[in-house]
Amino acid sequence: MNFFSINSKIIILLGIMLLAALPGISQNRSFWDDTDLSLFRSGGSIGFTASMYTAQGIENRRPPGVLQTNANFNFTTLGFRSGFSLNYSTDDSGFRQNMNSISYSMQWRWLTFRAGDVSTRFSDYSLNGTTIRGGYVRANPGNFSVELIGGKSKRAVRPSLESAFREPSFDQWAYGAKVGVRSSSGSYFNLNTFYAQDDAASLSGETIEIKPQENLTITPDFRVNMFDGRFTLESQFTTSVFTRDLEGEPFSASDLGIPVFFTTLYQPRATTHVNYAGKAMAGLRFDVFDLNLGYERVQPGFMSLGRGTVRNDIENITLSPAVRFFQNRLSVRTDVTLGRDNLLGTRFQTQNNTGIGTNVQVTFSETFHLTTSYNLLLNNVTMANLEGAEQQGGGQSQVSHNFLVQPNFTILGEDFVHNIAVTGGYLSISSEFDGGPQAANSFSSVSYTGMLSYAITLPAGLTITSSGNYLTNRSDGGDIQNVGANAGTSYALFNRKLTLGVNLGINRNRLDRELPDGTVFTNRFQQLVGGINTSYRFTDKDTFNITLRTRNSRVIDGTGNDFTELEGSFRYQRSF
Repeated sequence: MNFFSINSKIIILLGIMLLAALPGISQNRSFWDDTDLSLFRSGGSIGFTASMYTAQGIENRRPPGVLQTNANFNFTTLGFRSGFSLNYSTDDSGFRQNMNSISYSMQWRWLTFRAGDVSTRFSDYSLNGTTIRGGYVRANPGNFSVELIGGKSKRAVRPSLESAFREPSFDQWAYGAKVGVRSSSGSYFNLNTFYAQDDAASLSGETIEIKPQENLTITPDFRVNMFDGRFTLESQFTTSVFTRDLEGEPFSASDLGIPVFFTTLYQPRATTHVNYAGKAMAGLRFDVFDLNLGYERVQPGFMSLGRGTVRNDIENITLSPAVRFFQNRLSVRTDVTLGRDNLLGTRFQTQNNTGIGTNVQVTFSETFHLTTSYNLLLNNVTMANLEGAEQQGGGQSQVSHNFLVQPNFTILGEDFVHNIAVTGGYLSISSEFDGGPQAANSFSSVSYTGMLSYAITLPAGLTITSSGNYLTNRSDGGDIQNVGANAGTSYALFNRKLTLGVNLGINRNRLDRELPDGTVFTNRFQQLVGGINTSYRFTDKDTFNITLRTRNSRVIDGTGNDFTELEGSFRYQRSF
């Protein structure tokens, strides 16, 4: 597929969207109305980072050396804004999609253009964050808007026997359009479409298991604000036509009983299926009370190439009331979620989830704040009864309680600031299996956590921080204890041009497990961490930063590997 020769079905789709946009554009003022010319202004930055890493006792977790460069330049002249950005890293490889990026952008009034590596969001289930190497245009005259995007969304990655995690992929081209209208009250209506197709020829001659795919989504979404924004209603609904194998047998319009026009837009094949996903939300806003209600449904098998992996076959209902008292010094918010899967009843297992979370925030004074939260999770998995077959075990029920308390003290003095934070937590998990051999896998777990941190800021740019943490866990798999402490300090010199920072930490873990023969196996580990950070601003526009970090892990009792890691980086940044 050639980027510069968009096929006819894309032209038809974008043409329909643009025809809908023309009436709204014609009602707005001329492109050149109310011009206010300004003097030439420019700015930007350029940066360079060099990183190193080494390890002893274990295999390297990252490359031994990485070079990264970023540059940004922007200018404004005669009401026209433009810019250029570049990100480059030597850590790029053929094992994954390209992480390097280069982009150019310009803007005049209500018109925006970007080229290179561009991304935008149309809706939750259509185009949502996928990076496209191509171009993007947005026109927003008055209350009307039009967006167009197109280019390559994936590069070809050939299969390799050298790396097990290497996932092959085809070249993939993607195009999208969105039109919308918005009112001064914040209400809006949008309609967008997104199309993506793999180029099967990009991996010609390779023996691969993956098949080229094709996807078309159409999404209307709207929001209505009424009663000065006190009541809000919004919704989005995405219809997705997805083909798993472009080499499959095509169907004609007569075979499907649909007009020929539809097959011109999208050619159905043996592996083509239509699905949908959507959500709706309603909200009430008052001075002391808020209430939000939401519903989400993603059909089984829903797929969209405009975003990452979509969890499908789910349905969620959410209810979120919130109240505020004493001029917002006391606020209480509760979130209730009811979820389930197996929406079509075609699977052997059905999972139902209930989540209830409550958060309370209290401001007693300028120096004392308290936050508490409680979360309850109920998870129930049931097995379907099969006619003519003996009912087998496999059902599961799980209950989780999580309680957290966080008081915070801030003491302000003439020359210093004290901050003391305490955190205490309780977590219990109980899981039971119904019948069958899995009943022996039922388990329970109880954890207690605590943390105390203290920080003081003194004159002349001196800051000292310290913290300690403790965790104990008892479960059917064993007992775990963790104790740790950290301390650090930073100091600013030469009118805060030079900043020096040092931090040290120690952490000890202990695991006791009872073996089948009744003996207790103990594992004890110790980790030491340290870091030095130096930042120097030698001009108003030039700064550099040097960072060194080390981690040492040692086995005190039991089995395991001793290892040491050392990493460092140098970064230079200049703004102009």
